[in-house]
Amino acid sequence: MLSITLAFLYFAIPANAFSMSMSIGSKNKGRVVFGTAAISQAADPHKLLDAAYHKGVRRFDLARTYGHGKSEKIFGEWMESRGIDRDSVHIITKGGMGDDKYGDPERTMLTRSCLMGEVEASMKSLKVDNVDMYMYHRDDPRIPVENFVVWANEIIQEGKTNAWGVSNWSFERFVEAHDFATSKGLVPPTSNSPQLSLAAPACEVWPTTYTVAGEEHKEQVEWYNKNGVELICWEVLAKGFMAVPDLWCEKTVDRSLFEKDVELGSDEWRLQRIQRAYCNDENYRRRRNAVNVANEYGMSLAQIAALYAMAISPSVSVILGFLEPDQIDDVADLHNYFFDTDCVVGDDEAIENSQKLIDLREWLPDKESTLSQDFAVRLSEQALVS
Repeated sequence: MLSITLAFLYFAIPANAFSMSMSIGSKNKGRVVFGTAAISQAADPHKLLDAAYHKGVRRFDLARTYGHGKSEKIFGEWMESRGIDRDSVHIITKGGMGDDKYGDPERTMLTRSCLMGEVEASMKSLKVDNVDMYMYHRDDPRIPVENFVVWANEIIQEGKTNAWGVSNWSFERFVEAHDFATSKGLVPPTSNSPQLSLAAPACEVWPTTYTVAGEEHKEQVEWYNKNGVELICWEVLAKGFMAVPDLWCEKTVDRSLFEKDVELGSDEWRLQRIQRAYCNDENYRRRRNAVNVANEYGMSLAQIAALYAMAISPSVSVILGFLEPDQIDDVADLHNYFFDTDCVVGDDEAIENSQKLIDLREWLPDKESTLSQDFAVRLSEQALVS
């Protein structure tokens, strides 16, 4: 069983996770972000990027740590070899972790000079003068937020990035950084990258990471939206748990192994952390509900999981990794759908009364009269951001 599941331990969408063919419309497709964490594992990374670009994907998520620098290098070589217009793509990259690969809270503390060195290395690998969004890949509570804010503003002033954000920062630290920046007339962070999935993690998925999944984070998500902060969310498919209906079935998961001592960074360590976070009774219930909705609408579980995340808030974008070109078709058009989250997370009555799925391309304003006022408002809001 271990050998079968190793393919899901990394970052790409499992092969055949998507099945419904969709056309790509002319609306904004920016809420789907191409994740490059595993792109070095693709059979032909440049061909994969070609497919994404030609199918309308324009936002790409990278990091110095992805593939030990390979993701940035591959992307830069692809842009150069294809003559891609820099202004036609939205590049996000992350840094500030040094040689740390796992989010070790005791890693060597970041300094300004080390950060600026990473920024320069990223620009060199990407073969660009600047990126659209530069993000701190992890927080470090040992460093005052003031330092992070000032350093990020220096990167902007030097023309190396148009905006800055953070990844895996707690809500409290983010607000602290945002408030400090605005109080000093500096550029505040405009994005955070937390975990968000229909499979709400029962514990920390990876060291020093954060999630906005679950009702307990609703007010935080509303604050981000109110303040114009984008949530660029990772692990939307919960490492395949919300992509493959029979992956890690309840009877096959040995929960007694969740606390076993394992080697840091090993496949067993990865599997343990994933299953401990996602394999619980509530998430299995949600997956069953999502499979039912997928079957009803001729979609896949992965598509329903992605729609769920996007339905949480207009400020949510989803990072999805691909290893096969044909996987891209089935997510690039998801912004055209309204998804009622009650159909997967609600109780039996809520599921029965939910609106489930509406294609916004077929929705007409006069149909509001047949909907509840609250639902009509939510539908109109999603139509505006699509």
